Amino acid sequence: RSPVAHGVDAGTHAVLDVASRRAKAAKILRLVEARRPLAGARVLDVGTGSGTIAAALAAAAGHAGAVTSVDIADVRVDRDGYRFVRAEGVELPFPHAAFDVALSNHVIEHVGDAAAQAAHLRELARVLAPGGLLYLAVPHRYRLVENHYRLPLLSWLPPRLADLYVRLARRGERYDCRLLARGELARLVAAAGLRGEDATREALDATLALEGGRAARLLAR
Repeated sequence: RSPVAHGVDAGTHAVLDVASRRAKAAKILRLVEARRPLAGARVLDVGTGSGTIAAALAAAAGHAGAVTSVDIADVRVDRDGYRFVRAEGVELPFPHAAFDVALSNHVIEHVGDAAAQAAHLRELARVLAPGGLLYLAVPHRYRLVENHYRLPLLSWLPPRLADLYVRLARRGERYDCRLLARGELARLVAAAGLRGEDATREALDATLALEGGRAARLLAR
């Protein structure tokens, strides 16, 4: 399948445009460090993609900290400053309580069905140390234009109709993402033993503050 947008890897949906990833990294750092300093922290980044966010996390963690980033494929643009681990499925190849901070930025919609998404969150909870922080960012299911295929109302449809829509639009053979509505996400988070805090408004404010006129484009990811 061809990429559905410039700077996007066809197989993984990873955004490889370095400028946009640096802007995303700045927002993530702002939100995370408002809750926990990254200096000296053990950080896990799930869904490496371009590697730009992992590199920014490593710079923030400094020599006293360490960043590990994991993905199912290696499509990195930025490769320095952190450890990369390639892994299959939702199981994380790390021991219990191995990290102080974990990030799952627009990953959960790619891991599979509801059972796989629940397992993804349980694994994140497992590898977090007591008192650790999880940054979890997801696109909302009921958005007007789906953010991976850029097709109106795609994520609203049941799977068979979504697959047909993608084929008719010549964007691939099937719709390979599963976006979550707010209620379902909240239930999955609670079932994993995590306590959630909705930071949507804060994330929007951070995007506007950091990016100004480019904010609308960045909010799509």
